[in-house]
Amino acid sequence: MKVQGVVLAIGLVGLGLSGSPAAAGAKGLDSEHPVTRALAFFATQGDGGGFDVARRLRPAPLSPGVRAMVMRALPPEGELTPTPAELARIAGLDPMLDLHERRGVVLVKVIDVGHAFVGLHARTVLLLSRDALSLLEAEELQAVAAHEMAHELFWDEYAEARERSDERRLQELELECDGIAVATASRLGQGPEALVEAVTKMTRYNERRGAMGTAGRYVPLAQRRQFIRDVAAVLDGRGQAVLSRFVP
Repeated sequence: MKVQGVVLAIGLVGLGLSGSPAAAGAKGLDSEHPVTRALAFFATQGDGGGFDVARRLRPAPLSPGVRAMVMRALPPEGELTPTPAELARIAGLDPMLDLHERRGVVLVKVIDVGHAFVGLHARTVLLLSRDALSLLEAEELQAVAAHEMAHELFWDEYAEARERSDERRLQELELECDGIAVATASRLGQGPEALVEAVTKMTRYNERRGAMGTAGRYVPLAQRRQFIRDVAAVLDGRGQAVLSRFVP
């Protein structure tokens, strides 16, 4: 499905296929590196960290009229009828959507794009590729969908960074969405490893398919995996131990 308008996608490009795994460690990154800046963003939020940020930044939902207009503009090509198993997997997203106050506001659609893809279109439609649904376990799918819900918090900033082709800012915003996804998982009684596994699976799956179109928007996979674990520590109150590894 080719969707008109802005699609912010976690899976479209293989989740940080730029850079080699050898560029993994966050240790020694300077204060302006996207990883360092994104960690500092959460470290300065105080007690409650991530999900308090989500509550504070969450915009009002789009009006029913605007959402209906978005839906009418979606092309039918590529949309799939979910199987019973896929419907059950989609229903598993409801606790996350409830937490983000978007159940019944964001519609979920299954699409065929030939690679693992999860994306939020026009703040209205959560697009899941059949490849992603078959690749990810339930908690992993919920984790990447939470990342997409986080994009709504930074929607205008992301659009402006795309307009400027500001890859460092895009990388920082993608990491901040990861942080919100980690905070979401924590509120649901889960840890960060589902997101770590999801981004790893999707990266490697899409790498094999050459789905690398926007790789510059993501830090290298190994840095991203470490960031997810580090931001979990920051949100658990262990921020100083994490940040002490970085160059001030």
